[in-house]
Amino acid sequence: MRGFSLGRIFGFPIKVSVSFLLLLGVVALWSGGLQAIPLVLVAFASVLLHELGHALVARRLGVRIKEIELHFFGGAAKMLDAPRHPRHEIAIAAAGPAVSFALAGVSYLASLPLGSGALGWVALINLGIGVFNLLPALPMDGGRILRAALSLRMGHLPATELAVKVARVFAVGLGLFGLFGLHLQLVALAVLLWVMGSAELRLARFAARASLPFGGWGLWSSAWPEPAFRPAPRGDEPAAPEVEYIPPGRTGLRRGPVRVFVYRA
Repeated sequence: MRGFSLGRIFGFPIKVSVSFLLLLGVVALWSGGLQAIPLVLVAFASVLLHELGHALVARRLGVRIKEIELHFFGGAAKMLDAPRHPRHEIAIAAAGPAVSFALAGVSYLASLPLGSGALGWVALINLGIGVFNLLPALPMDGGRILRAALSLRMGHLPATELAVKVARVFAVGLGLFGLFGLHLQLVALAVLLWVMGSAELRLARFAARASLPFGGWGLWSSAWPEPAFRPAPRGDEPAAPEVEYIPPGRTGLRRGPVRVFVYRA
């Protein structure tokens, strides 16, 4: 989706989608027009810090980040590499809510002696962001934590299948609540959860059929009887030039002299 760049923070490119500006406009409209500008700026900063939490932990664990994008449904730290172990996925997914809860706690404690209603709003916004993202529904942070925890016991594909079932229950419930309450934004979010959860499931099944290792990529040509699997690049190591990474939500082959496919969680 179209947007514009805000530069870099800690080396991460920051991109703002046009849809995110629409979200801020909706928040301002519901909250009192121009008087809500400080609230809008707090929401913007809170989402950005949440995503920076994901990005910093991911980089610490050797997962490269393409950019941080803010959009209508919040934001996303877009990974170029899949986490190499379920525990890494748990750490990365939990980092965002941890930042939000920390900001909520600090803001609340600071508001007590100062008697600041503004800091109370900062605490409430960040508490809401943290709780919302911990819903156990893929691709929310809580859903990723659930899937990774299950992967430790039953493997990536069965864990993804179970996590997607949970996500679909949440999506149906959220959609019905939105319909009866005439909250169309909740209906849109429910549809997004269903679609993105289904995409996660397709990716997991694709990787299982290809016998890809966790966070790995596959490369083969017609001259080889079997696919040759190698680990994903680590840190700043360059990827093989003939490899094109397939982002979340897309599966398939890239055909040429060498056939390539890549799984990205």
